[in-house]
Amino acid sequence: MKKRNLIILLGCIILISGLTFSLPSQHKSATPPAIQPSSQSTTTKHKVIRPLTVTELNHNSQLREACIIYFAIKYTKLPRWQELSDFKLGWQVERYLKHNPDKYLVWPDENITTAEKNLEPNWFKLTTDGKVTYDSMIVHSFRQDQTATTTLPKIVHRLNAERKMTTVRRLSHNLSQLIHKTK
Repeated sequence: MKKRNLIILLGCIILISGLTFSLPSQHKSATPPAIQPSSQSTTTKHKVIRPLTVTELNHNSQLREACIIYFAIKYTKLPRWQELSDFKLGWQVERYLKHNPDKYLVWPDENITTAEKNLEPNWFKLTTDGKVTYDSMIVHSFRQDQTATTTLPKIVHRLNAERKMTTVRRLSHNLSQLIHKTK
C-alpha cells in the first residue's frame, strides 16, 4: 500500500511540474519597454467656459429667460419661485407683448398643458434697458404680491461669478416659449 501511495504522489509531482514548465512564462525582460510620447501634456487642461454676456442674452431669448428664471430660483428670496426648481422638467414661458414692458408668465414643466394651469404663475417683466422685475402671488392670502428687481448685467455678473454659465446654457434647452401678440 505504501508503494502505491508513493507512486501516486510521484505521479502528481511530475504532472504538476510538467504543467508549470509548459505554461507560457511571464519573465520580466532585462530592458524596460520604450516610453511612448503622450499626446496630452501632464498638466491638467481646464476647459475654458465662455462667460455669459448681456449681448448674448439679448440675441438668444431662450438663454435670457433661462438665466432670469435660474436667478430668481437661486438668488432671490421669493418663496413661490421655488415651485420652478425642478430643472429636469424645465419651464414654459408665455410672453405677452401687449404689456409695456413685456410680461413673461413662467410655468413649471416645459410641456404643461392648459388644463394644468390652475393657479396664477410666477411672472417677470423685462424692460428694453434690461431691468427685470419679478412678481410672485402669495397663495391663499389677500396680501400684496411679493416682488424683486434686478438687471440683466447683475444677473450675468452673478452667474459668471458663480460659474453657472454651462448650467444655464443647458437649462435653456428645457424651456418652451409661447408668444402672445397684440391684435
